[in-house]
Amino acid sequence: MGLVPLVVACDGSGTGDGRPLVVATHSILGDLATNVFGDLATVEVVMPAGADPHGFEPSAADVALLNEADLVVANGLGFEVGLTDALEAAVDDGVDVLELGEQLDPLPLAEGDGEDPHWFTDPSRTVRAAGLIADAAAAVDGIDAIEVATQAEGYVDAVTAADAAIDDDLLDIPHDDRLLVTNHEVFGYFADRYGFVVIGTVIPSGTTLAEPSSAALSDLVDTIDETGVPAIFADTSSSSALADALAQETGEDIAVVELFSESLGEPGSGGETYLQLIRTNADRILGALT
Repeated sequence: MGLVPLVVACDGSGTGDGRPLVVATHSILGDLATNVFGDLATVEVVMPAGADPHGFEPSAADVALLNEADLVVANGLGFEVGLTDALEAAVDDGVDVLELGEQLDPLPLAEGDGEDPHWFTDPSRTVRAAGLIADAAAAVDGIDAIEVATQAEGYVDAVTAADAAIDDDLLDIPHDDRLLVTNHEVFGYFADRYGFVVIGTVIPSGTTLAEPSSAALSDLVDTIDETGVPAIFADTSSSSALADALAQETGEDIAVVELFSESLGEPGSGGETYLQLIRTNADRILGALT
């Protein structure tokens, strides 16, 4: 099956072509939905590629788009905090909203209460998410559920193959070197899937909106010094200023390596689809730790 390019249009105008309208809250989900639905629906995305989902605030057009949808595909687990009211209003208006995270065996956040919303850093959970989206298609008027299931199966095969290849390539990183320092608490599912340990985060939270204390940053510098990790992994969708400052504070030759953590990348970035995103992230982690 050829993979379908992502269509992004956030003008709240509906499809205009008679096809059902599926709205995804962020770009990674938009790519999943586009590959599951193919040409059977128009898929539009609220948060553009590169947006920090934790600080995103919807426009009036975004809210209208959610209310016009035949199906909304949402991340859940507090990921789209700025869309909470709009999503609740859409449900009240009778829109079908599929929240994926709570159905994917969420992991607890290491810092504080709550569950980690970044399940998509584990491709095996993304495979399950694609199946959930395909199942939800059965309730959308005008959708051939059998055809959607066939398309979903093809996409699942592609993600499964990519997951296996990444797992095999990451074997080049010795067990004792599988240590991650990340910008915020975003790669817990990746670590769980591929046998890594997140030993510290610049922002000790599941959101980029939190602010680290000077004591926490000092402790992280000590951790980096003690373990000798060669890299801090930053986010492409948020500032790396704190990670850069922390790397300098260590006094060591620490690389700051950007990963696609919460959004697809722009065209040509290496992260413009989910399959490219997970491959690029794995390659950058492999390059930094070997």
